[in-house]
Amino acid sequence: MKPTNPLRFTRRNLLRGGLAATAAIPLLETTQAWAQTAPPTRFVTFATPNGTRNSLFWPTGSETNFTLNTFTPDLGPYKSKLTFLKGIKLNPSLQNGALGGTLGSEHARGTGGMLTARPLKSGTQFKSFGDTTSGWGSGQSLDQYLATKLAPPTTFPSLQLGVHVRDTEVRARISYSGADQPIPPREDPKDVFAALFGMSTGTPGMTDPALARLWAQRKSVFDLTFNETNRIKSVVGAKDKLKLDAYQTSMRDVEKRLVGMTGTTMPPGNMCTKPTLQDVDLKNDDLYLRAGQLQMDLAIAALACDQTRIITFQWSYSESEHLFSFLNISGNHHVISHDFASSGANYDAYNKIQIWYQQQFAYLLGKMDAFKEGDRSLLDNSVVLWATEIGESTMHDLMLMPYVLAGSAGGKIRAGRLLDYSSNRRDNNQMLVSIGQAMGATDLTSFGDSTGATGPLPNLA
Repeated sequence: MKPTNPLRFTRRNLLRGGLAATAAIPLLETTQAWAQTAPPTRFVTFATPNGTRNSLFWPTGSETNFTLNTFTPDLGPYKSKLTFLKGIKLNPSLQNGALGGTLGSEHARGTGGMLTARPLKSGTQFKSFGDTTSGWGSGQSLDQYLATKLAPPTTFPSLQLGVHVRDTEVRARISYSGADQPIPPREDPKDVFAALFGMSTGTPGMTDPALARLWAQRKSVFDLTFNETNRIKSVVGAKDKLKLDAYQTSMRDVEKRLVGMTGTTMPPGNMCTKPTLQDVDLKNDDLYLRAGQLQMDLAIAALACDQTRIITFQWSYSESEHLFSFLNISGNHHVISHDFASSGANYDAYNKIQIWYQQQFAYLLGKMDAFKEGDRSLLDNSVVLWATEIGESTMHDLMLMPYVLAGSAGGKIRAGRLLDYSSNRRDNNQMLVSIGQAMGATDLTSFGDSTGATGPLPNLA
């Protein structure tokens, strides 16, 4: 007779294991890994560069009956899970230091203040657009505050990921553990995969030759534990079996895109050729999409497997000069973004880039929403902030920031709305307080520089 509880493991035990597939097994109905509590709330920041065009970004209509605009058509399937926050400005400390000043350009200040709500420190080590100079950010960012305050029992208290960030200056850092303490993002999908799913055995990452050899010697990291996963599938219910099937398919897809699967059609009697490592060339702008989707897949796996509950995800850097030849665009993104023309090649090119970025946001949301956690999804149990460092791109504006929240933080945010604070502008300090409270820091009443307003955003919860 089958035992009443054939799956004697918890998510914590799985995550302590060194095998990738075992560690990544999703939450099953049969195995209530969260015991008697609800799934945890996650926080993701999704940062894209070079602002927006207000007339093409903001929805039209009322709070609960609004129409998505030109820049956000692919977000339609998730409209009921979005909250557009119109009318939020950066606080007075971040408004100071106009072009030619000493506190960094609007691009730099918007980057450093995105999650800190604090100004950059004065200094001359970083020169940004307009020949302005600055030092690093002047305080802790919200992601690091929450990682410390909530102390989640995860392998990574927080995870910083990037796609073609490349830059090492203030304009490329949104996460700070404290003043003058920026945290660089991980940019190589192979290194992220190695860190998350047990490929490292004392070596620092895939850049280490020993680890690269270890990877090459394995036909597939998941082959080592597929038998165990199949055993689990044999004793769970139909819904859990479907979930495990979906998990194996999605993670195999990630693996195949990281590792070349050669020799799979060898004739009988021959051993399959060991895979060769396929690099994602981080210097090749044409591989931006490939690198980005790999990083997003890994980010979602890290959240779903409870490897972390807090992620910052950066595309390029502020003032980004990324090239989009794969979209048939000539010229770099930053130059295009500041073209004042209301029509023409640069106008059309900027619009195409902005739509492309929202397609990547839609990709992330779709993957998160597909991962079910009881009656909700991973997306429902998260708060995802889509942000950029400036508002209207041609104006270097910091008074109307294009912020969007996705997810409801497990029901703490009333989503599916357009909240318009334009008649009484709110500070980004208040948005960060709201996110912090939704994540579980219920006693948080202020965050960032004292020039900013305190308390949460009204009418959000």
